[in-house]
Amino acid sequence: MFKNRSIVQITLWLGFLSLGWAQEYQQTIWGIFAFTTYGDKTPSLLADARPRVLSDYGANQLADAGTAFRDRYLSSGKDVNNSPSTIQYLSATVLDPQDVEIFASTDQFAIASAQAFMQGLYPPVGQAGLETSDVTANGSLRISPLNGYQYPQILTLGQTDPQSTILTGNENCPIYQAAESEYQNGDYAHGISQITNAFYVRLWNEVLSGVMDETSANYLNAVEIFEYIEYEMIHNSTVQTQLTEAEIRQARWWADHYTYATNHQSDFNKSTAESIMSIAGQTLAASIMNAFRLNIEESGTSQKLSLLFGGSDTAVALASLLRLPSDQQPNLYCRPNQGASLVFELFSFQAGESYPAYPAVDDLYVRFLIHNGTSNTTFSPYPMFGHGPSHEYIPYTEFQSELESFATQSTQNWCRQCNSEAIFCRVLDDERAYASMGDRKQMAPAVAGIIGAVIMLAIIGVLGAVGLCIWAMRKRETSRTPSLGGFKGTSKLASDLDVTFQGPHWTTSKNANDRSKINTADGIVIRGHERTGSWEMGQPKDTHEDLEIARHSSLSAPDDENEEEWRIVRGLRAVEARESV
Repeated sequence: MFKNRSIVQITLWLGFLSLGWAQEYQQTIWGIFAFTTYGDKTPSLLADARPRVLSDYGANQLADAGTAFRDRYLSSGKDVNNSPSTIQYLSATVLDPQDVEIFASTDQFAIASAQAFMQGLYPPVGQAGLETSDVTANGSLRISPLNGYQYPQILTLGQTDPQSTILTGNENCPIYQAAESEYQNGDYAHGISQITNAFYVRLWNEVLSGVMDETSANYLNAVEIFEYIEYEMIHNSTVQTQLTEAEIRQARWWADHYTYATNHQSDFNKSTAESIMSIAGQTLAASIMNAFRLNIEESGTSQKLSLLFGGSDTAVALASLLRLPSDQQPNLYCRPNQGASLVFELFSFQAGESYPAYPAVDDLYVRFLIHNGTSNTTFSPYPMFGHGPSHEYIPYTEFQSELESFATQSTQNWCRQCNSEAIFCRVLDDERAYASMGDRKQMAPAVAGIIGAVIMLAIIGVLGAVGLCIWAMRKRETSRTPSLGGFKGTSKLASDLDVTFQGPHWTTSKNANDRSKINTADGIVIRGHERTGSWEMGQPKDTHEDLEIARHSSLSAPDDENEEEWRIVRGLRAVEARESV
């Protein structure tokens, strides 16, 4: 009796303890990343006859999907901490572009899908969303059209945008196209085409004869064929009577089969062409990593809700990389429904606080869920990376490590993987070539030091030689002795008292010793054909010495003393022979 009572007490104590822990700690979501497929749109087989746009039916699909997200992740008027799935510090009423980031391609059906989704996620606010800035100068209140419709900021990524690879990583990718062509021409696809030939001929006779050639109705066009059938089943009552339920399921099955075969994860030890099949998922994985990284760096104030809109092939590629398809989860081999979402939750377990602090990285977890279309509002969790059903979530550090093993980390890597000729790849190639050229020009520090020292010594030597030449020129210019036969301004030499010509000397050549042998009383010495004072007379000289003197005269203007001499000497007349006695 006592023993049974003790067991009951222990059981009750454990129950209260677990209840207390559950009340004290609860899940807190810090960020959401969701990839949502397009809604119902014009099929590609009708693209030549009409523009490819989102249908009204498709718009309602996406609006319903947005409403499902609102019910799960926004507070809906409740306290922000009352719901374990509410995104922390995200307004449920007013759309803030800084909290919600939206990406779509430039296709009309992609942008319209994003707009319709946001209508369900953030419906018109009416007067509840009015702010002080909405009051006009006369004191009246004005709300936006459609009873306070909220306009989301959608970032559209065209094919020339480097970021477009996160949505459509398999487009503009020649290596992927080559891999798909290799699959189409292979024995496996050829065998399936033979098996399904009769089925597609029957479909062509029933519903496809008006939109495609009979030769094109085969397994290789399974995706386009089912896309057309699905569209006609919604909008054309005649088609509903022409096809059986089994035919519709079979058309869908082969479309799923082809999509998985051309977008699934291959063995990375195989050829590059096979490993490129999941490139669309690899680029999307990089976007997931970037969103969660920014959320962590900004402590939950950034990337609270990241929404991307794309095609089913990207979703299938990512699912294969996450190793979701298996014998236990065979439905994940298929393409998702229209308006389906692949969702990643970044969360932690926090104490019951009104304003919890952002946790450490080691305390963060990631959960993967699928909201498969709009027929139900269930968000179903699935274990990632081969874990068992009990692992609904994994530590963020493990999630990051797994994604790093296959994610395409940069646009440059994508360009190299795809060997793409996209315009942004050409720009990146030019920048990389320029950078590598700069790297090749770099040299070892020791070599650079030696070269620098040699250059410095050469510069010093040149400057020293120039300085020496200038010093020699100036010294020569100041050491010249003036001619005794002229006047030096107001200075008058003794030899200038009387100028006489007593026995002039005529020589035919210049003698270096003549100057020392001349008697000052002899007057001017005339030496053969030599002409003294040619610089003063303004005539050129032919000897090297004369060129040196001319060069000195051009470097600096004559001083006042030389200038006076230049004017006086030019006024002298040549000596003339006297005819009379």
